[in-house]
Amino acid sequence: MRRDGNLGMDTLRLALVGCGGMGRGLGTQAVELDAVAVTVVCDLLAERRQQAAEQFGAEPAQDYRAVVGRADVDAVLVATQPSAHRPVVEAAAAAGKHVFCEKPLAPTTADCDAMIAAVDAAGVKAMVGQVVRWHPTHRRLKQMVDEGPLGPVLAMYVERLGGIWGADHPGWRLKRAESGGTLMEVNAHELDFMIWLAGPVKQVTAVGGNLLDPRQDYPDIAFVSMVFASGAVGVLQSSHLATLGAYDGRFDCRDASATVSRLFGGEITWRARDSEETQAVTPEEMQVEVPVRGELRAFVKAIREDTPVAVPFAEARRNVAVAEAAYESIATGRTISLG
Repeated sequence: MRRDGNLGMDTLRLALVGCGGMGRGLGTQAVELDAVAVTVVCDLLAERRQQAAEQFGAEPAQDYRAVVGRADVDAVLVATQPSAHRPVVEAAAAAGKHVFCEKPLAPTTADCDAMIAAVDAAGVKAMVGQVVRWHPTHRRLKQMVDEGPLGPVLAMYVERLGGIWGADHPGWRLKRAESGGTLMEVNAHELDFMIWLAGPVKQVTAVGGNLLDPRQDYPDIAFVSMVFASGAVGVLQSSHLATLGAYDGRFDCRDASATVSRLFGGEITWRARDSEETQAVTPEEMQVEVPVRGELRAFVKAIREDTPVAVPFAEARRNVAVAEAAYESIATGRTISLG
């Protein structure tokens, strides 16, 4: 963090690699933080990088390898398609830059391991954008599990249901090798949330298949059953078959049960085991700052105060490992154990 032109001595200077909707969203929220600037933007598509350059008053570039080593860059925001995360992260780490990487960390655990080794060797801060940890309903449920009134999770069910990918979605989303498939590219959120609540997963059994959309080479429906090291059990339903979408959950815990009909910002209904009274936590009681800004604030704070990041690469790897195991279980009909 150094002075550059009109920037102050304490300004954190960011390079944005990947200027699609997700990348632009990250940049938009990052510059809302005190003493943070996007100094260079990078994208293979000239139109996207030029639009981002104009938005952030940044210099446009096409090749990330020429960006990550620049003297006017302190940290790199990685928002490319998932299969491109690894080379960008490795290059940034080799250049001594801190890294914020969008989820999923990578489409395979092997890539995750290589990225973890790279950032560990470089000694840089490295965080993954598992943004639901900053969403109000998810965050309050975590608090209710850890601090009461719910207590430790015994059993939970989460469903995230939607329709098929539209024609306007990029082709990489239809290929597991490039996106990680729905269980990684979308459900990285739900898997991270469930693991955040109940701890590491030790066993995965899944059923599913590609029943509707032949364009994609991975399941468009999956029921993923998990046994956690804590003894808790959970099920995730992931679907691209639904014309009636849903994103809800049920959480049966030691001291109480809770249900949520809308996990993005919905009310939490709960009842203690020793009570006949049903209670609710309303959205008005769960106000938070813009979630993407919240996660970036945590990343910047870790850099400035030299403290651990909120979501280290190793935690995001667990989500990829569970998804990988689910795909294997669907393909083989076997239960997969995780180390």
